[in-house]
Amino acid sequence: MTLPIDFVHPWALVLMPLALLPLLRRRGDTLRFSHIGWLSVDRLGRAVGMLWRGCAVLAILGIVIGLAGPGRSNLQVLRTGAGAEILILMDRSSSMDDAMGRQPIDSRSMSKNEVARRAIARFVDDRPNDRLAFMMFSISPIPVIHFTANHQIIQAAIAGTGIGRGMADTQLNRGLRAAIGQFDGRRYDSRRVIVLVSDGGARLDPQARREIEEGLARNQIDLYFIYLRSGVYSPDLRAVAANDTSDEAELHRFFMTLKSPYHLYQASDADAMAAAMADINRQQKYPVSFVEQLPRQDRSPYCFAAALIFCALLLALHLVQVRSWA
Repeated sequence: MTLPIDFVHPWALVLMPLALLPLLRRRGDTLRFSHIGWLSVDRLGRAVGMLWRGCAVLAILGIVIGLAGPGRSNLQVLRTGAGAEILILMDRSSSMDDAMGRQPIDSRSMSKNEVARRAIARFVDDRPNDRLAFMMFSISPIPVIHFTANHQIIQAAIAGTGIGRGMADTQLNRGLRAAIGQFDGRRYDSRRVIVLVSDGGARLDPQARREIEEGLARNQIDLYFIYLRSGVYSPDLRAVAANDTSDEAELHRFFMTLKSPYHLYQASDADAMAAAMADINRQQKYPVSFVEQLPRQDRSPYCFAAALIFCALLLALHLVQVRSWA
């Protein structure tokens, strides 16, 4: 059973009896009078005195409870909308730092990494209901962010790919198998998608082919391959020849044999990359419903704010208090 309120420092609650101190009788502020029977009944004064004691008790309680750190943990919220579970698998090899298209990179051109980064960031902004994950790959897969509905974290991870240079080698098979593994053991709540962004291909051995094919089918994943072309040296996968033995052509042929849905996009400039992401955005709009685990909600600031208000009332009452009959 989950309690509605829990405490970070429950030991501080032993100080709560201190709140009874203002209820004790005080003689230090008593005014002397020759004969108390001559005094009329001071109903307003009694009411102010009761108000003073009440404010003092509540101020101490607010401070003590605030020190105990009240809050709520294990909160969950059901989110619904149109979206999907999308894992973005981005190539971070050194070739992604080259210029997009046929021109050599200069101060005016953008690298393939920058083009991809900008298009993916816009894609994330346009899909508020998705649960997203972000992974990079080069020599080894790098799982950056696991599935989350916090898109600010995803945006920070995407921006982080622009720092430094990429690594030398590209092990796409490792990255793809690791991306599929992110879906293992997850409850199927919505459509599942892997968006592979790379400027290269891979020659997969039979075991890797089998694992990738079985993993995509087992987890019911749609595969989108956004292939960033680098000019005449990059094959056109939409018109690949039968005798083309390049890594990119071999990878595309394998993807074509998959039983799982597969979609190819080719991009040779920033507009084509943006169009590819926009098309994926249009396709993956299905009803989605998932339970999001929220971080602990700390309520101690409310306790301290209440204590501050009561302390301010005590100060105001102190300023209007009569200290002498003169």
